[in-house]
Amino acid sequence: MSDEKITVLLVDDEEVLLHSLERLLRLRGFNVHAVNSGEKALEVARQEPVDVAVIDVKMPGMGGDELMRELKSQYPRLQVIMVTGHGSLSFEEEEMTGKVHACLAKPCDLATLQEAIRDAYKKIRR
Repeated sequence: MSDEKITVLLVDDEEVLLHSLERLLRLRGFNVHAVNSGEKALEVARQEPVDVAVIDVKMPGMGGDELMRELKSQYPRLQVIMVTGHGSLSFEEEEMTGKVHACLAKPCDLATLQEAIRDAYKKIRR
């Protein structure tokens, strides 16, 4: 991969996990914006170009599925990775139509998340 920094928007209401992932991804060269709500994620996306959004499915207020739809309607090239710790929520249709790049179970290991982010970024670079 080139020296370009991939800009990642992390969205999760679990603060400890959010800030831990933010730190780990920054240490690995990603440009990271970490927020704890869908509403804040939309604010960031309006102000900063984002390549890949990593979104928790279950959040109070605006849920991950609603946030994904809103982001994709406003920024169709943005790649989305959904993460869930709540069983088998399926985004099969969204994955097939290109709205969701991947769906990962929480907690996922860092290597898997990095690979999914880099793979998603390759899609928008084509």
